[in-house]
Amino acid sequence: MAKASIEKFSGFLPEAFEVYEVPDFALRMPLLKRKITPGLTLIGEEMREKMSELLGETVFPHVAKHLRRTVNPPEETWVAFAREKRAYKPFVHPRIAVNRNNVRVLIFVEDYAEDKLLFADNLEKNARKLAGHFHRHPEIHAFDILNSKGEPLRGAKIKTEHLKAFAARMRAVKGQHARFGIPFAKNLSLIQDGEELLQAVENAIAALRPLYDCGKRD
Repeated sequence: MAKASIEKFSGFLPEAFEVYEVPDFALRMPLLKRKITPGLTLIGEEMREKMSELLGETVFPHVAKHLRRTVNPPEETWVAFAREKRAYKPFVHPRIAVNRNNVRVLIFVEDYAEDKLLFADNLEKNARKLAGHFHRHPEIHAFDILNSKGEPLRGAKIKTEHLKAFAARMRAVKGQHARFGIPFAKNLSLIQDGEELLQAVENAIAALRPLYDCGKRD
């Protein structure tokens, strides 16, 4: 008897991004779960071992369910990877997120994460080294460190002093989260090619690894 074929991640079609054009919560949520969540689930399944290898520790995939939302529909949804099976938000974690404009590979720190102060301390301690790393990786965006136009700083524009100031803000402001990452525009051909997109995610995680390490204790 032939074995059933295993479904492979095949990328995201344009209709996945069109989900965010639907303003009503009750209408958007089932579309999101039908057109985006299955792809994120496959990414989690296919990348679990590789993600563990890239991050230097065993991690488990978590697909966002948005269970606490009842009125405002999410502007982004994701699969996250964390060292615990039951939770990811308490920890510094990578996530592959889909919004109306792009797929983003992020290192994310929730404003209430257990790792938040540890991340801030390590960000400050390693600010000079990280600024040099960003200089070598112009594709990295600091989504919460903005220029005078309100745009995220990226690459060599992210200086040592920016990182130290942001670390201080994370410690001082209860609601401050952190998002560093690499976006891939929805119109790129690799978005609709599962193999290419997974390779792009792998490359992005490798580039973002020093930020993930800021959530690790010595």
